[in-house]
Amino acid sequence: MKLLAHPATHRVLGLVIGAVFLYASLDKIAHPPEFARIVYHYQVIGPSQSIPPLVPNTFAVVLPWIEAVAGLLLMAGVWRREAALLTAAMLVTFVLAVGSALYRGIDVQNCGCFTVGAEGRRAGWGLLLGDTLLLAGALALVAVPVRTSESGATAEALPAR
Repeated sequence: MKLLAHPATHRVLGLVIGAVFLYASLDKIAHPPEFARIVYHYQVIGPSQSIPPLVPNTFAVVLPWIEAVAGLLLMAGVWRREAALLTAAMLVTFVLAVGSALYRGIDVQNCGCFTVGAEGRRAGWGLLLGDTLLLAGALALVAVPVRTSESGATAEALPAR
């Protein structure tokens, strides 16, 4: 637990997870119609008889910007716990969407993770494992306070001045 509370561990986790989210957002920001088609393929938020196209289209436009902002905040160390909580929520959503597609037998050729082009990564167990590892890192940033002194005191445990 001491290692997880070390400031350098938080910095490295923030940089790594932030870089992943920032990089993941770039192609989706540049090509929202292609990302919307990938969102449709998961068959989770439509469009369907009950969900109008506006919902998945808005999702496809907004989500990459949220990923980018969260990634930048993590990398900069600004609001790190809050940004980590946001990335953890997104990762849980991604894991549920991929797991749902796999369970229902939907063959998602391109998960839409890092590119919207034909060379994208197939949704499968490897993707679930990678997202789960990122989720563990994000949850560590949320749940483990940074140790601020050699005595092991945390930022939350130090008296206010």
